[in-house]
Amino acid sequence: MTISYTIDVYSKVDEALLLEIEIPENKLSDVAEIMGWSEEDKKEFSLGIGVYNINENQAIKLERLLCKKFYSSDHSLQISGGSV
Repeated sequence: MTISYTIDVYSKVDEALLLEIEIPENKLSDVAEIMGWSEEDKKEFSLGIGVYNINENQAIKLERLLCKKFYSSDHSLQISGGSV
């Protein structure tokens, strides 16, 4: 089973998925720190369980970590993991 970790960018207007940003597995520890997850949250996310909302502060840190720009006040952001 392969697990894919992504940041999902949605339109606040119609909730359409605008962008999906892959998170490399080797960045999961840094992502967990940025998100402020407990050990249980980290474990569940690494297993592909859970969807979490991303706030502005977290988004800016995740942009730096992943070298990608995706934050906008016009978008809703979530981070998720799931099997593909």
